[in-house]
Amino acid sequence: MTLIGQKVNVVARQTAFSRGAFYIILAVIFWGSSASLAKYLFITRYDPLIITQTRSSLSFVLLAAYFLIANRAVFRVQLRDLYKFALIGVFGIACTNFTYYFTVKESTVATAILIQNTAPVLVMIFAVAVSKEEEFNVIKTLSLLFALGGCYLAVSGGRLKDIRLSGWALLTGPASMLTYAFMLLASKWVLRDCPVWTMLVNALGFATLFWLVINPPWAIAAKGYTPEDWGIFWLFAIVSILIPYVFFINGLKLLEATTAGIITTLEPVVAIVVAYFALGETLTGIQILGAVAVVGAILLLQVRREHFRRLNRGEKNAK
Repeated sequence: MTLIGQKVNVVARQTAFSRGAFYIILAVIFWGSSASLAKYLFITRYDPLIITQTRSSLSFVLLAAYFLIANRAVFRVQLRDLYKFALIGVFGIACTNFTYYFTVKESTVATAILIQNTAPVLVMIFAVAVSKEEEFNVIKTLSLLFALGGCYLAVSGGRLKDIRLSGWALLTGPASMLTYAFMLLASKWVLRDCPVWTMLVNALGFATLFWLVINPPWAIAAKGYTPEDWGIFWLFAIVSILIPYVFFINGLKLLEATTAGIITTLEPVVAIVVAYFALGETLTGIQILGAVAVVGAILLLQVRREHFRRLNRGEKNAK
């Protein structure tokens, strides 16, 4: 490769990282903003099952309707690949969402967010030690530790009493972490050879089929939901899964799974900021410190890329 070609390659990688990080951050903004809304919906009148089911199913309906008109090629997949979309749809989307929201209902938003956001640890261990798809390095590890520590301080304010697990949440909390880690790894694996829209539409389709078996249409009809209820379901589906998943999958396509996971720890920061401005909740100095730590962790990832770019330049000059 010529020197010009090498420079173009470096610039392309840097641009891909910046775009990927930007997409993930946009997804996190929507996820963090919808966390408090979900808690409110659970407290007032809805159970986690109907919220989880409608947010993925209605998102699939919208995407499927659009691509049936705009580009039917996204539905064309090999039969041998269907199991991949089924695994991501059922375990990565349906189970992750349900276990997370069930933990939110049974415990606290802080507990659910904190436990699920430890998933990048599992992702890094698997990607480095098992699949060998990522290389171990000190800066990425420090970034992960800063992110986890900041996440804890941001959601709890340093108070262990705010992290509560009891009853079924003892199972659903860790389950949300495991299934979220699986979604990051499996989605990244599938995206290596699959277009973004094909994966997203088909994964959401399998999630929809799964929920239709668990909670069939006649069971939903028996609940007697009003048009107002369905309006809430549609709105929540769009802002909590359709829009953020579009950004998330596009970002994951451009980043390592561990890097994407670290950036998603920004979600609790968004959640506490939204709660402060929209709900009038308190925001302590410890929480602000946690938010700074998470942002610092994300900036460290950029430092890592700059370091390796300079190292790469040094190797070229040596040659």
